[in-house]
Amino acid sequence: MRCLEPGEADAGWLPPPPQPEPPPDDAGAPPPDGGDAGPIDGGAPDAAVVSAPPPVVEVKEPEFMNGDVPNVAKRLEKVSPELAQCIADHGGLSGASGSVKIQFLVRVRGRAEGVEILEARGVTPDAQRCIRQFLKNRYIGSPTTDPVGVTVTLSLRAAK
Repeated sequence: MRCLEPGEADAGWLPPPPQPEPPPDDAGAPPPDGGDAGPIDGGAPDAAVVSAPPPVVEVKEPEFMNGDVPNVAKRLEKVSPELAQCIADHGGLSGASGSVKIQFLVRVRGRAEGVEILEARGVTPDAQRCIRQFLKNRYIGSPTTDPVGVTVTLSLRAAK
């Protein structure tokens, strides 16, 4: 190890110096004056403030491409209460019902990769992002071949 020469210190190939951490976002904190937590600019209310009851999630029969992933529907149904809460916390349904068609790959390690929303009806964009993040790298099960494409539809309806 050695010290840099003056000409080397200004070289463009060096990595940038470490950046300070950004300050925490205070969007979820209550206002300091004790006022209401509604939006100031007249926009949509914060999803953390207004949380709808979790919808009922029904997992339709999955379709497979290039093989099979046994018990994928059971695994998704097992986590459906958590998924429903995620949807509710991020805007929920925009009507009485909705559906989301999801596609992902399952490789040898058995995790959902490349989770994409193919179609969404009656679900807010934030809830769609939450669904993608929720399923990303989640253990789904071992595929019969590598890789297996999985397409599954979640049917959602408002809780009664």
